Amino acid sequence: MYRVLVVDDDPNVLTYVESALRDGDFEVDTATNAEDAFAILTESMPAVMLLDLSLPKTDGYEILKTIREERRYDLLSIVLLSADDSLESKVRALDLGAVDYLVKPIHPSELAARVRALLKLRERQDQMFMEYQRLSELSLTDPLTGAYNRRAMEGLLRPRLAESIRYSIPVSCVMFDIDHFKQVNDTYGHGTGDLVLREIAGLTLSRCRQEDALIRYGGEEFLVILFHTSRDGALTFSERLRIQVENHTFIEDKKPIRITLSAGIATHPEDGKTIDVEAMIELADKRLYAAKNGGRNLVVSEG
Repeated sequence: MYRVLVVDDDPNVLTYVESALRDGDFEVDTATNAEDAFAILTESMPAVMLLDLSLPKTDGYEILKTIREERRYDLLSIVLLSADDSLESKVRALDLGAVDYLVKPIHPSELAARVRALLKLRERQDQMFMEYQRLSELSLTDPLTGAYNRRAMEGLLRPRLAESIRYSIPVSCVMFDIDHFKQVNDTYGHGTGDLVLREIAGLTLSRCRQEDALIRYGGEEFLVILFHTSRDGALTFSERLRIQVENHTFIEDKKPIRITLSAGIATHPEDGKTIDVEAMIELADKRLYAAKNGGRNLVVSEG
């Protein structure tokens, strides 16, 4: 059930409004002053707030203004209640961020209906936002592996990486790819190749913290950005991932397949304070190829 907060210093108004809303299957909290109202807002965020214009020590306009200055209350729908039917009062309330202005006395059935209408609008907005998030995630992620794609790298992660470098915050790039991946596709087919890519991405993501990022950089090549991570931390991450992949059994038609990976690491500031994003990624890629040339199933972090 949706929660509604009613703020009014008149006990009779509180009683009939609370009764009307509870009959409409809403959870109702009540407050008679601004202090109690903000305490309830902090403790349990309601979906709708019915706010009386005339309150002790302050008025509904001031409370409304204060709430609208706080981003954490952006989703709270506020309806002002008042006996003042003037156009000036209504305009001021709406300009300050109220979604509606109801004139007292209001019939309980109409009040409940107004709240239901607001909540239906809220539900549609929530659905639209969730769909927007879903489409945004689809446009920024690789559909096969769930890793970020190159668009996300350019639009979201590259600026963050550049900021870390600019302010000398430790950050590491790990470039890795799957050893002899072409042989996997040629021997078992692209379906098995896709399975290997998905499972390796899953193993990598399970080792990433929330602030880290995995990017499918191209084909079987991946880039991991480890924020607030030194060379030693990146080397530990990469070695553990390499060993985990080496020991992991990939299954194709009940036949076990063994896979290994090679990785190169570049780290700021260990690799030079003047390094930029492009140079850092290129250095990680160069060290990846050094790992390949060194026999594969290897991590290279220097040289």
